[in-house]
Amino acid sequence: MEKGFGELLREYRLKAGYSLRAFAKVINMQPSNLSFMESGKVNPPRASEALVKIANALGLTKGSKEWTNFFDLSAGEARIPADIRTDENIRNYLPIMLRTVANARLTKKQLEELIQMVKNSRKGKKIG
Repeated sequence: MEKGFGELLREYRLKAGYSLRAFAKVINMQPSNLSFMESGKVNPPRASEALVKIANALGLTKGSKEWTNFFDLSAGEARIPADIRTDENIRNYLPIMLRTVANARLTKKQLEELIQMVKNSRKGKKIG
């Protein structure tokens, strides 16, 4: 089963060496609210600034797998991750891209291949 945001947050916090109270102080949050977030009783912050503050306090590197996972899980279902929401170019094309992919009715394998193609294009590899 995939981890939820709260579980991931707790894992990253402990890995960074913070107690719950110490980390809550660093990110300017009530310890009870942080505890509720980690246990999944409250949703993660929606504001990109708040998530960036938490990610930075955890020592996550922007663009890393951990950073991406953190933001993706913070979005939950039917929400665009905050770090993507702030990119105007992506935000403008996202509905078109999602609709195009949805209309194509791709299989899981085809979606994975599409994702890999896009990743490879960032590395300068030829698409197609």
